[in-house]
Amino acid sequence: MGHPDFGKARPCRCQQDAGQAQRLARLQRYSNMGLLTRLTFQGTEPTGRSPDPEAQRRFGAAYEVAREYAEDPKGWLLLTGSSGTGKTHLAAAVANRCMERSIPALLITVPDLLDHLRAAFAPGAEISYDETFEQVKNVPMLILDGLGTHSSTPWAEEKLYQVLNHRSIALLPTIITTSLDLSRLEERLRTRLEDPRLCRVLDLGQRAPGELGAIGELEPEMRARMTFATFDVRGNRATPSERQTLEAALRIARSFAKDPDGWLVLLGETGRGKTHLAVAIANERLQVGQPVYFANVPELLDHLRSTFSPESRVTYDSRFEEVKRIPLLVLDDLGAETTTPWAREKLYQIIVHRHNARLPTIITTRKLPDDPADPIASRMNDPKVVAIVAIRAPDYRSSTQRHRPRQGA
Repeated sequence: MGHPDFGKARPCRCQQDAGQAQRLARLQRYSNMGLLTRLTFQGTEPTGRSPDPEAQRRFGAAYEVAREYAEDPKGWLLLTGSSGTGKTHLAAAVANRCMERSIPALLITVPDLLDHLRAAFAPGAEISYDETFEQVKNVPMLILDGLGTHSSTPWAEEKLYQVLNHRSIALLPTIITTSLDLSRLEERLRTRLEDPRLCRVLDLGQRAPGELGAIGELEPEMRARMTFATFDVRGNRATPSERQTLEAALRIARSFAKDPDGWLVLLGETGRGKTHLAVAIANERLQVGQPVYFANVPELLDHLRSTFSPESRVTYDSRFEEVKRIPLLVLDDLGAETTTPWAREKLYQIIVHRHNARLPTIITTRKLPDDPADPIASRMNDPKVVAIVAIRAPDYRSSTQRHRPRQGA
């Protein structure tokens, strides 16, 4: 009875584990990251995906700094570099690690943040402007993705300055990504980002000429590696039923490549070969002279946002019309984008146009949208237009030995 814990209620271990899982789920809902919650340091190649040694060096250095920062987030990180160099990937990995450690994080693109703040002025808004603004200003970890892709108005610059000024004074951990040279940013923002006492800059560099091609073009390395001939239907120690899904997917993909008609949705978890088959189809069509537009969905949306910039050589309207009307469109990793109103609206416009026009389209995704009120879901589940091919097989990239029961067990 004299023990200091006498009479105190303590949760058992199973309740502690359940409570931790519930806290993480709540934090992930709050974070606004959608499927970006899958991006972790453990699942990231430390040198990135580029074959260029300099790009590997830059990504590797940024990877190590970001990983250390996630364990003890102090000050700011600024991730710079061209689109596709891994800025958002590393920022999301930091956010996910923070949430694992019960630190609330919020990831939002700058244009979407400004849209949310504008919408909060509306009389019927669910959350008031003051509440929204305070949430962004004071969240323990804030990730502002795509600084510089917003329309540069006095109101927008003032709101951004107020957020960043407050967080710099309060020394609140903040990560910012941008593809712009800092000299193009508004001076008050630039002074915060260039202050070495507050902010550490990680430059991931520019894409090497021709390395990844323009948006919509297939990387030469992908075209050489991802063909029908190199698609392994044996899988990674797959069971007979799992091999059957790989064989069926290959057969249907070959048929689609010969005569693209309607839509083909390749469904399965990461590493199952969805992108491989999509690239193989695109390869076949390019060889017969048909234009193909291949785009990772998050990168496509980033690119569309960037066309609003005064420095962009391509107008938003011309790029958007190209995506809508191309003879064959491949949307890779649908669902990995941040689910913001702007992103949903752009995807809706692309998908509805191509569905109405019956334009051949390939979509890879880990999960089919199933909300009956979702207009994108209704198009993707239309059996008159869409063929859905589910691939159920082990991750090709996993080296973990699968357990098989001994004979007779």
